[in-house]
Formats: sequence, C-alpha cells, structure tokens
Amino acid sequence: MQPTQITTFQALQRSLRLLIQAAPIETRNLILLNIISGAAPSAVLFLDKLIIDEVSRLLLQTQIVQPLASILSQPILLWSVIGVITLKLIGESLETMNSFAATSLRDRVQGAVEGKVLEKVANFNDIALFENPELLNIVELAKTGVKQVQQLAFSITMTLTGIFTFVPSIGLAATIAWWVPLLMLFSSSPSIYLERKYSKLIWRVQKKQAKITREMNLSARVLSGEEYAKELRLFGLQQLWIDRWNGQFLQFFTEMQRIRKKGAIAVISWSVFGRIGLALPFVYVVMGALEKRYTLGDLALYSGLIVQVEQSLLMLIAHSNNLYDISLGVTPIFQLLDLKPELHSPQPALQKCQQDLELTTDKIGIQIKDLSFCYPGAKKSTVANLNLTVNPGEMLVVVGENGAGKTTLGKLLGRLYDPTAGAIEWNGKNLQNYPLEEVRSRIAVVMQDYARFPATVRENVGFGNLFSLSDDIAINEAISEAGIAAKVNSLEQGLETRLGKQLEDGIDLSGGQWQRIAIARALMRLSSVEVLIFDEPTAALDPKTEHEIYSIFRQIAVGKTTIVISHRLGLAKIADRIAVMENGKIVEIGNHDELIAASGIYCAMFTRQASSYV
Repeated sequence: MQPTQITTFQALQRSLRLLIQAAPIETRNLILLNIISGAAPSAVLFLDKLIIDEVSRLLLQTQIVQPLASILSQPILLWSVIGVITLKLIGESLETMNSFAATSLRDRVQGAVEGKVLEKVANFNDIALFENPELLNIVELAKTGVKQVQQLAFSITMTLTGIFTFVPSIGLAATIAWWVPLLMLFSSSPSIYLERKYSKLIWRVQKKQAKITREMNLSARVLSGEEYAKELRLFGLQQLWIDRWNGQFLQFFTEMQRIRKKGAIAVISWSVFGRIGLALPFVYVVMGALEKRYTLGDLALYSGLIVQVEQSLLMLIAHSNNLYDISLGVTPIFQLLDLKPELHSPQPALQKCQQDLELTTDKIGIQIKDLSFCYPGAKKSTVANLNLTVNPGEMLVVVGENGAGKTTLGKLLGRLYDPTAGAIEWNGKNLQNYPLEEVRSRIAVVMQDYARFPATVRENVGFGNLFSLSDDIAINEAISEAGIAAKVNSLEQGLETRLGKQLEDGIDLSGGQWQRIAIARALMRLSSVEVLIFDEPTAALDPKTEHEIYSIFRQIAVGKTTIVISHRLGLAKIADRIAVMENGKIVEIGNHDELIAASGIYCAMFTRQASSYV
C-alpha cells in the first residue's frame, strides 16, 4: 500500500476543482467582485489624469472665479470627478462584500475538505492506516493540509485581485513605451523563481520531518492529555516531557530556519535588481514630462501606474507563491484520498455471499489453514504457518505470553487485516470471499482497548446495533446482562447521561464499568452474530471484577463460536479447548485438564499465575 505521487500542479488543479464544487456561488461572486475591484484602480488613475489635464488647461486659459460652475460647465471634468467619487464609494463597498464572500468560501471549502479526510480515514477498511509509520505520516500531513486549505480562499482572492489589477495596469503602462511592461516582468522573474524554489525546499523539509511533527504531537498529548495527567504529576515527569517537546521542536525549527534564511538572502539580493527595473520607467516618465512629451496628467497617470504595477506584481508574486505553498501542503490530502486499502470486499457477489452467511445450514466453524501474516514494513512474520479449527458453538481460549501473536490472530479473524499467506475459512468458504461489511456484522468483539465514546449511555451501548438505538427495551436488556444496570439506574439522567469528562455535564466511569458498557455494546448484536471475539478483555480488571466478567462471557457465549484471546488463564479452565501460542504458532492444544497433565507451556503458565493468588 503505497501513496500515489501527485505533482503540485495536479494538487492545485484538484484543490481548485474541489473549491468550485464545495462553493460554486461564492466562487462565482468572488471572481466577479475581483474583476471589478482589480479594474477600479486603473480606471481611477485614468480619470485622475483627465481631471489634472482639464484643471491645468482651465488654469492656463482663464482665472477661475466660481470653481463649482467651472466644473459643471466642463463635461469631461464633471464626469471624471463623478467617476472617481463613484469608484471610490463602490470600492469601499466591494471590500466588505469581497471579505464576506472570501470568508464564506474559506469556511465552505475547509468543511468540505475536512469532511472528505474524516470520511476517508473512518471508512478505510483495514487498520494499517493507523499502524504503518509511513501512512501515519501521510495522515499527519493531511491534517496539516486541512489547516492550509483555510488560506486557499484568501490566496485565491488576493491572486485574482493581483491579476485583475495587473492586466489593465500593464496595458496602460504599455502606452508609455512598449518596453516598459516587458522590463518590469523581466526584472521580477528572478524573485518569482527563487520564491518558488525555496518554497519547494521548505516543503521537502516539512515532508521529511513529518515523523518529528508526529512525535511532537505525541509529546504534546502526554503533557496535556487526561490519560497521562496523574502519572505525569505523581512521578514528576513534566519537565522531562517539556524538554523532550522542546528538543523535537528545536530539531524541526533549526532545519526550517536554515532553508528560510538561505532563501530570504537570495530573494532580497535579486529584489534589488527588480527595483532597478521598476525605477527606470519612472525616470523615463519624469524626463518625458520635463521635455513636454507628457502632460502633468500623464505624469500623474504613469507615476501612479508604475506604483500600481509594482504593487500588483508583488501581490501576484507573493500570493501565487502562496498558492504554490498551499499546493505542496494539500498534496498529502489527495494522496490520502487516493489511498487504496489492501483489504478488499467482493462487491459483485455481495447478495450471494450474504445469503451464504444467512442460509448455510452446514455450520463447520472456522478453519485456519497455513496462516501467516507479516505487518507492513516488518521483516519477520508475527503469525507463521498457523493451523487451527474452531468448531461451531465452541469456546476456544487462545493463550500465550505477550508478543506470541494472539492479538494479531484476533485482527485477522475480524478481517482488520488479510493474511500474507494461507487462509481463514468460515463454514467452508474463504473469509476473503465474503463481503467485508457482512462479515463484521456477524462478529461481536470486545477488546482490551475498547472505545469510550464521548456520548450518552444510550449511544455507547446502542452503537452495537444502530437499528436498535431508540429501542429502550433492547438497550436495557443488554445493560442488565452486562451487569451494569444498577449503575445506570442510579444516574439522574439514566440512558441519556453523557459519558466522558470532555463533555459538558459528562461523567466518567470506573474501568470495570466501562468494560461492562463495552460488553453491553457487543450484546446489542448478539442475536445476529455467529462469532464472538474477546481480545484481552479483562487485562486491566481486578480479580473480583474479572471473575464476574468471565461469568458474563460464559453465559453469552452459549451457542456461539467464541474465541477468547488472553494471557490471563482464569477463563481457560471453563473453556471447551485451549490453544497455546508461541512465536506465532500453535504449540499446544487441548482442554485444561489435558494440558495440565501434559506438563508443558500451559501448565507452567497456569502454575505461575496460580501462585500469585496464594
């Protein structure tokens, strides 16, 4: 799974297309407003020339006694004055309208892009996106890119203003002499090139240091996150983590600053050359006025034009380069959107496979054949040539030391990954031949790192079956079976109680209570599932709570194919069979009594754990 390579031009094209799709009305309005705003300064300069020339002519011809009457009697002067006043009044209104349109455009585009990124990440089929460092860097850069999209509307606005100011200005500047606009463009070219060159270098540094940025964010989370707050203070780790964050920031900043400094020196050096190119036309116009080739109005017009061309050119350079920066910054967004999961679902056979799952009467359970799996980027397989059969309605407990491959096996059974080699068959058919959504709808999972959704009790439980989210009876039954009914009933708002301290008026639960909420969520789909998977579900619980949870598991597992993954052996005694994993393989299998009698790995693990309770 490799991200596609996208050029900056392609990224800019797609950004503009996305912008138009997200806010077509605001885009249209913004273009129209910028055409008017950009042309207005040149029109004002031309009208100012007419006013100066008319006033100069009148002063030479006669003594002005009644200025107002003189203005009213001269149509060119009158309409020029009216035009200037009108354009200035319109200009102030256009600024407000332009700001409103640009802000609306920015918000709409940001919402559209952020929504697409969240949708892509949330609906990505496999979880390699969260466990592969290279893909994590793409996700991190995409999040940064979403922030840069906020600047897209502003940069486009200013670029359009620069274009629509520059084009009429350059046209009028050509009336001075044909070579004036060419000289201005030529003298500014080195600065444009260097700005772009160093923007690209800065982006390469940012891309290269995405790992540092991600680690900075992790350090910031340790310093500010609730889950680390207690131990951070109890062990006095604040300064250590602050120093770590400062070191990471300094590493990133130093490299960026080196490139920026080098670029600034080069751009400033060439800017001197650009200033000379803009100064020559100004000197030429002054000399022309002294030689009476130009009127005072011409002098005012051309002087103003030179300044205006300079300003619009600088605006174009700055904001076109900013667009280039944004194009670099948003490239990871499109790389993320184009990313294809390795986990595929056979859509054309969707209906047939659903029927296979629903109507198969020959339930032969789960058969794992020569299964191997290697995580992306890893050199060694976590699971290697594993063979195992789980019979229908059987409770199988998979045990082993940490790192034995148990959790990876659970991920493969839940189709969070597909095997590197071998196959998992369900009722005689390869799991990969079933539609992904249907497979997952037939599995109920409780994990050690279960989700604690910042939502109501109703939602935290009802998320297990969205069709029953409003079914109080079903939710209360699940809560009761999970042994958390007494706690929920004691809450003032009952099912509508908001869970999570992050929420206003939200409350928190103990670890065991959250565990029961997660079990209740799994129970919501119990009637429709064939397979239950419990992955280290009691690892963080005390012995009493653990025993209670085991009793619940045993009750809800009746009639279901159940796989319990654990390094704690409390539930193993009442399981139908136990599979012992070591180095990614099944090394022992049998029930509790058989494995104790064999005096192997399981016996040693059980004896060691049992001694802890004596």
